[in-house]
Amino acid sequence: MKQLLCISLLLLLFSCSHANKEIVAEVNDETILLSDLSEASKQELFDLLNMAYEIKSKVLDDLIKKKLLDKEAKKQNMTAEQYLELYVDMRTGTNLDSIKAFYKLADNQVNIVRSQLYGSSPKTMEGELTLKNKLRSIFIQQLVDSLYSKASIKKYIFPPKQPKCVITDLCVYYSGNMDASVSFIVASDFTCERCVAFERTLQRIYDKYKDRVKFGFVSFGDSPTLSALACEAAGRQNKFWDFHDTIFAYEGVADSTYIFNLARSKNLDMMRFKRDLLSSENYEMLDKTINDLVNRGIFATPTIIINDRLVYMTNSYEELSRLLEYELQ
Repeated sequence: MKQLLCISLLLLLFSCSHANKEIVAEVNDETILLSDLSEASKQELFDLLNMAYEIKSKVLDDLIKKKLLDKEAKKQNMTAEQYLELYVDMRTGTNLDSIKAFYKLADNQVNIVRSQLYGSSPKTMEGELTLKNKLRSIFIQQLVDSLYSKASIKKYIFPPKQPKCVITDLCVYYSGNMDASVSFIVASDFTCERCVAFERTLQRIYDKYKDRVKFGFVSFGDSPTLSALACEAAGRQNKFWDFHDTIFAYEGVADSTYIFNLARSKNLDMMRFKRDLLSSENYEMLDKTINDLVNRGIFATPTIIINDRLVYMTNSYEELSRLLEYELQ
């Protein structure tokens, strides 16, 4: 099945590389071109490629973990199976009640047999076996995760590039290296908890790559927020990033009192700031930007765009650093 999927993907990709003027269908003497088909199906094709990447990534992780286990077992002159058995036996050799309490395992275990649920007492043979299997699974997973986290691992497979998502014509503010060939834009929302949490990761990435990457920010959400409108108004007095950083770092609610106090602390022209903040032009511009972002494939926050390509896979520091290193080569 996997081979058939890969062959189908290759055929589709190669067919799209030929002349885009090729006719693929005729409807009442009107033609549908290959270029029309390619454009209409590009997201579906990306989803298939992404599915193949996720499969490969999971299998690669399994292979890495097997390597780590084999190496650890070899240190003890054992096979991986022997090493795991010894490891599990040593862990379960202590007080069983304390182990169950630590992992919050109930005395009566629930099993699924032929789609039916039934309970088993730890005093029965099946209950003991169920508990043993659960503990074995927990211990092995902990061991593998520990080995994985301590190992030096470099992966050389990368997610497929998303169909282009060009947003540089929208209301994007930039920092970092303005002349860099690699761009890293974040569509984010000041009121979103995940966005606030991601700012800490983003700051680490910015500190590492600010001399080599052009960083951008565009406000996105269900509708223009007070914080987003305030940043735009501050931007007209060259204080966008001051507002951006301060509001994201603020742990309270950025209400109107906070916003105007912030503007005073940044020595803004208050009359101009209030006029720009409340102007219909400011609101309509941000509202149009939000609608344009949706039309270009952005639906959640935070969303990352690296070199005009959406990054769906991750918000982790390690993975984003790896993607940037790949683009910087």
